[in-house]
Amino acid sequence: MIIQKIYIGGWFQRTTLHLTEIWDFLDRGKSNLDLPKEKLSEAKDSLSLAGVSRENGPLEYILAKTNKEISYRIYEDGLIILEKEFGSLKNDFEAIRDYYDNKLSKALSLIFSKGAPVPKELANIKTILPYIVTVADATKEETEKIFKDFSENVYSTLTTKSTEVHRASGIILINNLKDEALAREIIESQIFFREFKSQLHRYLAIHRILWEKIKTIKERGKIKGNEIDLLRNELSVYQKTINLIGARIDQMPAYVKTRQKITDVEKIDDYLQPLFQFKFETLLDTHEYIQHLWKMTNNYLDSAIEVFSVLQAESTNNTISSLQLITAIGVVAGILGYLGQDTLPKFTSNGLIYFSLLMVMTWIVNGIVSKFFKNKKYNIEGQDIERDIK
Repeated sequence: MIIQKIYIGGWFQRTTLHLTEIWDFLDRGKSNLDLPKEKLSEAKDSLSLAGVSRENGPLEYILAKTNKEISYRIYEDGLIILEKEFGSLKNDFEAIRDYYDNKLSKALSLIFSKGAPVPKELANIKTILPYIVTVADATKEETEKIFKDFSENVYSTLTTKSTEVHRASGIILINNLKDEALAREIIESQIFFREFKSQLHRYLAIHRILWEKIKTIKERGKIKGNEIDLLRNELSVYQKTINLIGARIDQMPAYVKTRQKITDVEKIDDYLQPLFQFKFETLLDTHEYIQHLWKMTNNYLDSAIEVFSVLQAESTNNTISSLQLITAIGVVAGILGYLGQDTLPKFTSNGLIYFSLLMVMTWIVNGIVSKFFKNKKYNIEGQDIERDIK
């Protein structure tokens, strides 16, 4: 058995504009953002770069080589592929993972630290696994030993032509795909498919969490007036998350179409579809489902915010109306008190004390009224027409 290379990779939604920013950083240690020069220099030094170049192809990419036998390609659509020459599987796994987690990932996070967070940061994703190992002429016993050494259980083994793919949660082993260029193309497609579906699955999970939180708020029945602002602010936080992820979801089909155009489908399908069972059309269908689901979530949130806007207006109007009534009664009482007098009132110390007491009483009454309406319970369900669309 010949172990050839170890790969890991991930996909971030990026464009050629971001590629230029990465290039400026990797090549010159610069950033057009107002970032501390010391941090930029420290981040670049941590990458142990031996060389970096900007390459042309179906997609433009940056090729970086390190003095740690690790190299990586960063494509303009955001696909990142790290690869390492084989030395020792255990050491190689640790080395390539440590490089991504503690060096490359932190460096990229620094230069993209301003602006909207990337989806992986939203989902608190760190390491991009599983490892992909390419080997040649491996026997059944040898492949089984690799998985056993890392306590990995193979859940799928597929064969096409002379190539085998063994899959476990933490390791994918590709045996006898000896064309390195084709192997890289298949690995890139595999990682893109996996990351695309993984992002959609995370958005599905976030949808469920947000839906239940919104549902819990809407189904409370009755709430006090002083809770309206707090709950409405909580919904506003959810709205920011939904808007941000919604924008990311809307961008995703463009990346699928780009990858579909540049992939040699006839050549790669002989391997990709039988081995990984992925199709570009399936990705787009899954995306369309999540897109509709996310719009449904947004509509559900909008209906909840509208309910609390109505309740907030009702609470404010009740308070204002009561205070207006109290003020009117006070004014009328004061006028009636002076209608029977022949002269205008004179300023006296007793009058000042009386006026002060009147102001204190007014303040107390206003406080009581305000507290009453803050503690008054409002019916949420009565304001809402439930959208039974989940």
